[in-house]
Amino acid sequence: MRKQLLIAGMVLSLGLAGCGQKPPHTAAAEKSVQAQTLTLAAGKGQGYETVPGTVMASQQIQLGSRLSGYLLGLQVHVGQQVRAGQLLFQVDPADVDNQVAQAQAGLAQAEANFADAQSNYDRFHKLYDAQAIPQKQWDQVRSQYQMAKAQVAAARAGTGSAAAQLRYARVTAPFSGVITEKYMQNGDLVAPGHPVLSLANPQQLEIDCSVGSAAFATLRVGQQLSVINDGKTLAATVRDLVPVADPITHSHLVKLVLPAESNVQAGAFVQVEIPLVGVTTTLRIPREALLNRAGIPGVFVVNQKGVAEYRMVRPGQIVGEQMEILAGLSAGERIVVSNTEAVDNGDKIESAEAAHG
Repeated sequence: MRKQLLIAGMVLSLGLAGCGQKPPHTAAAEKSVQAQTLTLAAGKGQGYETVPGTVMASQQIQLGSRLSGYLLGLQVHVGQQVRAGQLLFQVDPADVDNQVAQAQAGLAQAEANFADAQSNYDRFHKLYDAQAIPQKQWDQVRSQYQMAKAQVAAARAGTGSAAAQLRYARVTAPFSGVITEKYMQNGDLVAPGHPVLSLANPQQLEIDCSVGSAAFATLRVGQQLSVINDGKTLAATVRDLVPVADPITHSHLVKLVLPAESNVQAGAFVQVEIPLVGVTTTLRIPREALLNRAGIPGVFVVNQKGVAEYRMVRPGQIVGEQMEILAGLSAGERIVVSNTEAVDNGDKIESAEAAHG
């Protein structure tokens, strides 16, 4: 029986070979791609420390009221552009109106009392000059006149103060900007110290970042630094350097000013590049050689057999048309620099060596 099975297996193998079928694990023929390659060479250049930064509006404020009362006339919404001097909201002025009315009534009474006192002053002054009344009586009349005059001044001050309080019932925008937060609605009770709105000026932007002591020592006010936002490089100017380090992180706060035409949104995260002291060894590749496959930045490296292999790299600063590579490549390796979208892992690269600019 065993001999019969062995003979049957031999016949089946010969039959498959006669039909020309390939073994199941035979590799498919590799694809060839025409592309330029570049042999990497190390160079000397400026080293950088990259730190994250947050874009913020330099001019931003929380708006409330110095009065207590119910909120009225709040029509603005978050994201709305407002101009300087525009009415944003009001506080119900009923209580302040009563104070103004009382102050005005007090002023009217004080002015009436002063009119009587001045009439007596003028009349008794003539009698005193004619020595028709004693000194003591004249002193009393003069004192009443001066008191009435002081009461008028106090009443006028009270009226001005009440009128000023009435002005606080109307809150206007101190500068042109965008409403970024809305904390209350019409009908809510407003109290001093409780904000109603937040306003920011998107035309004046700054970047806040934390920098280590070594890099902080290289910075100066007015210095320009490169800022990377969505792959684009911007120039920002150092405005403030806080010399006292954070006790927990031991880093220093640095504030940069962005130009008005930067087109960066407040709240965005950016990368700030701080130049290091001295010259360092750098490795740069053409920007078009850097790919992003499945969210992984990398390049195609051509091995000794001429086959492309995708390798993850850590990109650094953009320098003109080149990208600095911080990790993943070594000098002497050959990479694909053209027709990269047509290349896949395992492809045979038929290439000409590109010039390294």
